[in-house]
Amino acid sequence: MNVLKRLRTERGLSLRVLAAKADLDQSTISLIENDRKRAMLTTLTKLARALEVPLDDLMELQDSGASERGRRGGLVSQAKKETPHTAFQPVGS
Repeated sequence: MNVLKRLRTERGLSLRVLAAKADLDQSTISLIENDRKRAMLTTLTKLARALEVPLDDLMELQDSGASERGRRGGLVSQAKKETPHTAFQPVGS
């Protein structure tokens, strides 16, 4: 289970209540919980405050989920992550 969803449900919070406490859209939280969107640092900070947990407890949301599944949201697939960066040469090299 996604860490955000686990923390939210352990506290008995609905998406609506957490969204209000964190000043975020419910859809944003749902996408993060379902590994369809990677959370930005500002979003994680708001969620950590609303859930009353250290920011470190949520940091894995930046590196997990959608990025490993190749989902939408400006993320790269695991296969692309493993591609060597040598393909990107500076112009004029």
